[in-house]
Amino acid sequence: MKVCACICELNPFHNGHEYLFRTARSLTGADFIIAVMSGDFTQRGLPAICDKYARATQALMGGADLVIELPVMYATGSADYFAFGAVSSIVSMGCVDHLCFGSECGDLTMLSSCAGLREEKDPGLHILSSGENSESTRNYKISKLLKEGMSYAKAYATVTGNEFASNDMLAVRYIKSLHMLGSGIEPVCIKRYGGGYNDSGDNDFSALAVRRKISRGESFAHLVPKYVYRNLQSVAGSAFPVNTDDLSIQLYTLLSHIIGEEEEGGDECLTDYMDVSANIAGRIRSNIGKYMGYESFASLVHSKEYTKSRVYRALVHILLDIRKTDYPEELNDCVVPYIRILGFRQASSALLSRLKDMCTVPVISKAGDAASILDDEAMYVFNKDIKAANLYDMACTFRFNKEPVHDFAREIVII
Repeated sequence: MKVCACICELNPFHNGHEYLFRTARSLTGADFIIAVMSGDFTQRGLPAICDKYARATQALMGGADLVIELPVMYATGSADYFAFGAVSSIVSMGCVDHLCFGSECGDLTMLSSCAGLREEKDPGLHILSSGENSESTRNYKISKLLKEGMSYAKAYATVTGNEFASNDMLAVRYIKSLHMLGSGIEPVCIKRYGGGYNDSGDNDFSALAVRRKISRGESFAHLVPKYVYRNLQSVAGSAFPVNTDDLSIQLYTLLSHIIGEEEEGGDECLTDYMDVSANIAGRIRSNIGKYMGYESFASLVHSKEYTKSRVYRALVHILLDIRKTDYPEELNDCVVPYIRILGFRQASSALLSRLKDMCTVPVISKAGDAASILDDEAMYVFNKDIKAANLYDMACTFRFNKEPVHDFAREIVII
């Protein structure tokens, strides 16, 4: 049995994701595809456009055999935490042979060099025959800059004159995480086509392009598979579409409370929360009087010092009560302590049996069972997931006037 894992957000599932799963299966000869997917909040610090169960359904329709939830502490973390958390989940399963990911450059050799795992030799006089811009020369120059302490994003840009794209940076972290965990899982790189992660152009391979069209009320049917379009229409008005402003009241209430506690000398402090620097905390305090909504407030807090994604992550960590002390001091200790199943295909029973036999951490298929199989530390992380899911559902309740559904009451998706 060959198993390939893919790390994804599927926000929402689009034509590029279908291509990724299909190509991953073809390149690796995998019998099964496992999708390790963010829950209701994503790595940019934003709520997903539809809930994790709808997106798990889309993934299973689109080629995945099993969908696992990446805990919210890692799903909303910086690239290092996101990548290491996801890879640690895959390694702990004990049944995965390949990790497949999309990359703008599509060059596994170069990505491995940037991860510092390849010792690139000085091309010396061979540069005359191979050329100043050859792959070997480029990779050697990048590895040399890395040894001098330069970040891989800057080293790549210095050597090539091009920006190191977002999925390339994640790919480097996936490869590095596999090495840090001592895993023999083989990384497989698939070149992305169309737009990159932040591209909003009208192409078939950009989740942002799909979300932009949805927010503008424009047709997006040509950007997603037909089954995804039908799925989104089926949950429209109950769990789709969701955006940051649906959480405006909740965020303002929390920020006002924390700032009030600070002023009165209480225990609460903005900088206790993950990704909230002293500068970001200062901008939150100075702009709270101008608060009119989540999205506009994020723009007020944003400055040249930090990316907009960093601001989003800071705000969502306050919203979800995710603090700096919730994470181990060392990145290589940030191992996800359980595997939570969101959905699977009925035909994948052999994979489920293999997972339960080989997994080195508890496997959760029913949220209500978590308390009886997780230790205190793992249950603390799991409760963050439950809180995030319930907060997301409450946003849907307020926006769509629907009945609230606690995450404990939700059943895994089976198709």
